[in-house]
Amino acid sequence: MTYRLAHLPADELAGRRDELLALCAQAFCGGPWHEPPLGAVRTVDRLLGSAAGKDGFSAVAALDAEEALLGFAAGWTDTVLSGDAPAFEFAELVVAPGHQGRGIGRRLHDALLVGAAPGPALLMTLDVPELTDRYARWGWTVVDRRRPGNERREYAVMRRAQ
Repeated sequence: MTYRLAHLPADELAGRRDELLALCAQAFCGGPWHEPPLGAVRTVDRLLGSAAGKDGFSAVAALDAEEALLGFAAGWTDTVLSGDAPAFEFAELVVAPGHQGRGIGRRLHDALLVGAAPGPALLMTLDVPELTDRYARWGWTVVDRRRPGNERREYAVMRRAQ
């Protein structure tokens, strides 16, 4: 399968809201997330709402030959995970389940980080080996563990020097 990576500005990403919702619902309903469809709505609404206006907002999409969305990665500069100094927050990496295991996620990851501001990058992911081991292979290190809000599951905060 052929696909291309494209940097998408916030307005173009917003124009793909329905595709983003479908993609996130597919990706998050299965393991390890097991989220209800409402989780996809919250993710997309946060991404297109407050996140798209943050400093350093960047999004990269994987598009097939018909320009359909196969996956995306997004991030921005923030202090939410660092607590003090601004850092690039690698916030989302989503690939359609039928296209996982083909290197698309890694290419999205790398393309998003290339465009990030110099300095450390942080991410927060569900603290399960399937996810933390993948990010560790890609150069990330666990620096903290948190249980945000009313969340019953633990999350790992990971850091990557750029």
